[in-house]
Amino acid sequence: MIRAVTIKDLVGIDIRGFHLNRLIGAGSFGAVYESTSGTETIAVKASIKGSDVLNEADCLQRLFYCNFTPKYFFHQETPTVNGILHTIGQELLGPDLETIRQKVPWHAIKRPTLVRIAWQALSCLEAIHAFNLVHRDVKLGNFAVSLPMSPSNRVMIKIFDFGLAHHYKDENGDMIEDSTNSDFRRMKYCSYEVAMGSDPYPRDDLHQLSFAILYASGFDFLKILKSSHDVLTEWKRDLLRQPAQALPPLARFLSPWYDALSELNEIVPIDYEALKQKIQDSLPAHNASADLYWEIEDGEETLV
Repeated sequence: MIRAVTIKDLVGIDIRGFHLNRLIGAGSFGAVYESTSGTETIAVKASIKGSDVLNEADCLQRLFYCNFTPKYFFHQETPTVNGILHTIGQELLGPDLETIRQKVPWHAIKRPTLVRIAWQALSCLEAIHAFNLVHRDVKLGNFAVSLPMSPSNRVMIKIFDFGLAHHYKDENGDMIEDSTNSDFRRMKYCSYEVAMGSDPYPRDDLHQLSFAILYASGFDFLKILKSSHDVLTEWKRDLLRQPAQALPPLARFLSPWYDALSELNEIVPIDYEALKQKIQDSLPAHNASADLYWEIEDGEETLV
């Protein structure tokens, strides 16, 4: 039986043959460890919230052949002195986009890189929506770059953390009820429609992504999140109804994309290719679909 005091004290133990070498991230309910078995290195996520881990494991298994999500290895329940430890073995990724944003000057990702991030993040959502999954927790911290995939340090954006995700419809297109009865109106960065009481659907993932891209552009999104409910809801509404006027100056070049996002509805299927074209139209001098790379700038690793 594991005798670790908390989920942040698991370095040195073995889970399903993988040795937990170092803690690489932690939150209120979970921790992630770089773990090895022979020459193989993966991430092992440990949590005390069994329901979220079970949900995430189910989602990752559904997404096993998806290139835009971490590869799934295993789910394990291990007895400890404090109860059951829930763990998931998954592909080891590089830094998340929140961490990358924090390290760039003025916390503003350069426009050519930003449009490539938006393109790839949209591709991530397109991929999981094709599996009839809605993420429901789209933010910079839930996107990460892969480990380098070539000698030139080419990387790609992947979406992770499916603890709140929902398999929202079956293969016949019939809606599947969410048994958790979660109230996503309490999530400060939920979409406008969800704030008004709607259930989260793929459109709402895209609206959350639009908030994340604003944040990555240098906009102080955390400040607006601290506003009163009425002020925050009005801001979200204005971003949909009049994006050209509501967008902050740093992100106003993305108006074509935000205009297209404002037209999404529950009736017409989402045209992801058209949305990608709007990202390209926002910065026509640069190829938004181009690859992303790790490079050294001013002595620091950065995404370009």
